[in-house]
Amino acid sequence: MYISKYTPYGLKCIRELPKNVRNTLKKEFETTIHKDPIGCSEELTGPLADFRSYHFLNYRVVYRIFEDLNAIAVVGVGEKDANHQAEIYKKLETLAKTGELADTVLRTIRLFSTP
Repeated sequence: MYISKYTPYGLKCIRELPKNVRNTLKKEFETTIHKDPIGCSEELTGPLADFRSYHFLNYRVVYRIFEDLNAIAVVGVGEKDANHQAEIYKKLETLAKTGELADTVLRTIRLFSTP
């Protein structure tokens, strides 16, 4: 079983979801993502090559897996639009290009080792 931590932006995204979606997503983490984070998701490419996307209803959950820690760092959640594109990918790509995404993931990883 894996555990998950949220970057500040990932947590902000989760908090902005409707309550019923948050509750259902929480169950998805417990029953699906925490059990097999690789098998239930797709690899991303380009600036987000180290991340994965889990498709949930009309949303995309973007995270990075740290197998040695049995941990997942959730960096964002976003709704896909009518053209089946998710704005979350564009936002995270921008953060990745500036180095801010790597920095926030590094800070989140440090939380995994905190008792």
